[in-house]
Amino acid sequence: MFLPYKASMWDSLESVWRAADEDENCDAYVIPIPYNDKNPDGSFRKMHCEDDQYPAYVPITKYDTFDFEKHRPDMIYIHNPYDGLNLVTSVHPFFYSEHLKKFTDQLIYIPYFVLGEIKPEEERIKSMQHFCTTPGVYNADKVIVQSEDMRQVYIKVLMKESGDCSAAARKYWENKILGLGSPKYDKVACTIKEEVKIPEPWLELIRRSDKSWKKIILYNTSIAGLLKHNEKMLAKMNYVFDVFRKNQEEAVLLWRPHPLIESTLTSMRPQLWEAYKAMRDQYLAEGWGIYDDTADLDRAIAISDAYYGDGSSVVQLYQQTGKPVMIQNVEITA
Repeated sequence: MFLPYKASMWDSLESVWRAADEDENCDAYVIPIPYNDKNPDGSFRKMHCEDDQYPAYVPITKYDTFDFEKHRPDMIYIHNPYDGLNLVTSVHPFFYSEHLKKFTDQLIYIPYFVLGEIKPEEERIKSMQHFCTTPGVYNADKVIVQSEDMRQVYIKVLMKESGDCSAAARKYWENKILGLGSPKYDKVACTIKEEVKIPEPWLELIRRSDKSWKKIILYNTSIAGLLKHNEKMLAKMNYVFDVFRKNQEEAVLLWRPHPLIESTLTSMRPQLWEAYKAMRDQYLAEGWGIYDDTADLDRAIAISDAYYGDGSSVVQLYQQTGKPVMIQNVEITA
């Protein structure tokens, strides 16, 4: 059983689901689960369920029609490890990892993100604590991470956090953390530019009059950049839009903002959200660039010629394509 919450993060589970779906001895259920935006005080706001945003080839089971106690699946896969600790969103408490353990023999957590590779002996391993010590990691029976190096990082951090560096503790974490790779890499590898369906309004911007294609630049903007730089980041984005607006005959901008920007800013930076929204609405109204708020990140990666934007997990995926990656500098606006 697979319990994704954001459709845009389905790629972190898809290749595992495909293998299970093709196994005649498996009944592979995909059950998108609901989540709520949070208010600044931690209370729940609007509830979402994105079960209508998954690829047509993925059979969906409604979360409120499935009896978990009755069926008791052998394995449950999750990609959200935070339970109630995320400041911006929360899956429904029924689907917290500590509760799901009651309904399965094996709770398996696969991160919805990929990170820049790091060796366990590096000093910057300290920055990994946030990723390694979530409720989902502790409550899962197995945790599947992107590489063997990342596995060793998790093990080292978890042993330090637990205060137990014994051989028995190491064996426990080694059995639990598996460096088998990320399904997100699988999805990038199998998404072929010539095979993806491109919306007609996008094609109208991409094609020149002679039917040749302009260069397509994937512009990725993150939550972290906005929270760190605030209005300065908006000024940077406006500068980027101005550059591409003036050069729209040669290149088309494919802007893909992080899917949780609205939820995050309305909760944590309400005034910044109003300014961001005005800028976004102007971009949409002018119509010279592509705005991609769909769940299909891999289409954007496949059809674009280069990446530009913030440092994020999308960078790690894009590097797998061998195409150019450029990280924006918020200080450059002229």
